[in-house]
Amino acid sequence: MMRDESSPRVLYVEDEKDLREPISQMLEILGYTVDCAINGAEGVEKAKSWRPDFILMDIRMPKIDGFEATRLLRSNPSTEKIPIFILSAYDDAKTRAHCREVGADGFFSKPADIEKIDATIRRTLQIVP
Repeated sequence: MMRDESSPRVLYVEDEKDLREPISQMLEILGYTVDCAINGAEGVEKAKSWRPDFILMDIRMPKIDGFEATRLLRSNPSTEKIPIFILSAYDDAKTRAHCREVGADGFFSKPADIEKIDATIRRTLQIVP
């Protein structure tokens, strides 16, 4: 994990190691400081303690899923304003609607398009390339 405090901090919440590692490495190469959580409960705790600038959240995970984790983050004053984008293989109208209902700011479908994710993070955080 990169620890450059001047770069934007991205928390990636994903239970599948085969997805978590390459995406987090690509984000680091793009200049982000990345931390990961392996389930929704850990993601909520890391968001509270680490205060990332942006959260990338899977949906289907053990302990608590991405919907509930997003709901919990939105209900906490210390994390309610952090942009949360869902990254999921479940790309249908019902899933996208549920993402909006729980307070997610946006949605990416898997497989991940790292260029689109990077552009969205930069736009959301108003980072000039």
